[in-house]
Amino acid sequence: MSDYSVKFHDLITRLQVVLSEIDYAQKACLQAGRMECMLLNYLYQTKAPANMNELAKVLNVSHSRVTRIMDNLVAKQMVTRKPSDDDRRCWFALITEKGTKIAENSLQTVVDQQSRILKKIPDKDIEVLFKHLKVYVEKYEEILKETYVEL
Repeated sequence: MSDYSVKFHDLITRLQVVLSEIDYAQKACLQAGRMECMLLNYLYQTKAPANMNELAKVLNVSHSRVTRIMDNLVAKQMVTRKPSDDDRRCWFALITEKGTKIAENSLQTVVDQQSRILKKIPDKDIEVLFKHLKVYVEKYEEILKETYVEL
């Protein structure tokens, strides 16, 4: 491993801790688990009903896991189920007004955190930081896709 590989590994480990704190902030707003947050945020961002296959793919989980996540969100009145008009075996997830408010609060919490962080970084560095972080993330995603294709 090159010297930079070790340094990047250490920095990414620290970044993961920071990102888990952001995840914690989202959970605190939602009073839900990570997957519940992801499903709710997906429905909020797409502004459209989603079927079980779509949700399983987006969350990268099994259909039975999506069902359990949905059961939890339905019980909390954040999401409702609507049967398909075309296929009685299929249903769609719809975000409720309560779920929308919670997703908005969650997003606002994270945006507020990011704003506080960015205020501490000189303006001239923000664009450079974003550009380089974006390149790193894109290359990491490419490697992940290659890895999963090879499996």
